[in-house]
Amino acid sequence: MRKRKPMKEKGFRLVDDVTQRNQGLISRLFLHPDIKSAWFFNGSVFGQTISEERVKFDIFDNIDNTISDFRNRNRGPKTGASV
Repeated sequence: MRKRKPMKEKGFRLVDDVTQRNQGLISRLFLHPDIKSAWFFNGSVFGQTISEERVKFDIFDNIDNTISDFRNRNRGPKTGASV
């Protein structure tokens, strides 16, 4: 990918190779009421919830459980110095 720009200048097109299973996951994400958008990036599928959270999904994930797990992980107790 370091040579992406020179390749594009020479007329080559570089695109992600999304598997059929990942395409199916993206389709399922678009149908879910809590998901605003979904995309494939760097070999993974991501979805953005209606509350602006970016969640990484796997093809075998239950969408509701993955969103719930993501929220539980990110709303845990914070550590750090108190003022």
